Amino acid sequence: MTRHLTPRFHGVLTLTLLVLALLTGLVGIALTATLPAVLYGLMIVAGLPLVVYLFCGRCVCRGERCLMVYPGRLSLKMPTRTAEAYTKVDAAGILGTLVLLAAFPLYWLWQTPPLFLLFGVLAMAAHGEVLLVVCRACENCRCPVNKWFRVKGLMSGA
Repeated sequence: MTRHLTPRFHGVLTLTLLVLALLTGLVGIALTATLPAVLYGLMIVAGLPLVVYLFCGRCVCRGERCLMVYPGRLSLKMPTRTAEAYTKVDAAGILGTLVLLAAFPLYWLWQTPPLFLLFGVLAMAAHGEVLLVVCRACENCRCPVNKWFRVKGLMSGA
C-alpha cells in the first residue's frame, strides 16, 4: 500500500532540496576560493531568515498551518509584521535574495560541471515542488502566486 504524500511532505521536501542546492553551491565555491565561500555562507545565513521575515511574516498560515513547517514556526519568533498584502518592497527583497543566492555561486560551479549540474537539478526540483504542489495547496490568500492559482482555478484544495 502506497502512502499518500501530503502537501506538508512536499513543503519539507522543497526546503530540503533548497538547502541541498545552497550547500552544493557553497561546496563548489569552497573548492576553489575560500573568501567567496565564506561570503556565500554569510549570504545564506542572512538571506534565508530575511526571506522568512519578508514572506512568512505576512502569511496567514504562519505557525502550525505552514506547509513548509520550519519557516512558519521561525516567523513566529521574528518581529511581528502587519498582516496585510505583500508590498513591492517585500517582493523585491524576496526575489532579490533568492536570485542572489542562486546566481552568486554559478561562476565557481561552472568550473566543476558535476556540481553545477547537481546545483541546477536541486534548485529546479525545489522550484518545481513549490509551484506544482506547495503553492497549489497553500492557504496564503495574500500571496500573489496563490491569487494567480485561484484565478486560474488551479488550486488543489489539499
